[in-house]
Amino acid sequence: MTDSAWFRITLREWAESQRQEQTPHRAALLTAIESSDLPRLRELLAEAPFDQGQRRYLDDLINRWEQSISGDE
Repeated sequence: MTDSAWFRITLREWAESQRQEQTPHRAALLTAIESSDLPRLRELLAEAPFDQGQRRYLDDLINRWEQSISGDE
């Protein structure tokens, strides 16, 4: 499994675990994850009501995913 696939799976699992949260645009989030649309993913997550810890975790995952994509090319 490539690093970028691991980050996609991790984010998808995270999104699924947030079913009880008031995360806006859940379907759009999953679509952005599946299509590796990181700018759209960041945009959608910016609207979500997360605490600092959640934001830090997600920002770290997305940053590492972005780096892995750059390294794959």
